[in-house]
Amino acid sequence: MAGEMKSQWVGKNVDLSMLAERIRPFFHETDFAARVEQVKEGYRIQAMSKIPNLKSKITVEILGRPNDFTVDFSTGSKGGYFSLSMIIGYLTTMFGGGYLLSRGAKEQGTLEIIEKDFWRHTDMQVADLVDSASQLNKKSKTSTL
Repeated sequence: MAGEMKSQWVGKNVDLSMLAERIRPFFHETDFAARVEQVKEGYRIQAMSKIPNLKSKITVEILGRPNDFTVDFSTGSKGGYFSLSMIIGYLTTMFGGGYLLSRGAKEQGTLEIIEKDFWRHTDMQVADLVDSASQLNKKSKTSTL
């Protein structure tokens, strides 16, 4: 279900900056404009849909430390499962319409597919980046010697 989901990884020693930079291209591949910004506790990726008729914003937060971090995926609608267009569509359906409800349901379905693919992509990136934080530390120590 799209909306908000969070996963936690412990003991992976992942460079969070590298993880953010590897997640960003996922959004470009799914027709979202994305940018990464550093925040106090980690990184935030803001993605805006470039798909016509899908006016959505996705926020991903990567928070914590290399050995204990969370990735939080949330869509632009903070009001829960039913968007305003779905509620209006439902009310309109009672009076003979249904376009807005149908459009809202399609949008929700599209976001669910994107979210499912996002978690698959993120799991692969975390697995690939295991111990990347210690490798980065080793490189910086040897370059200063």
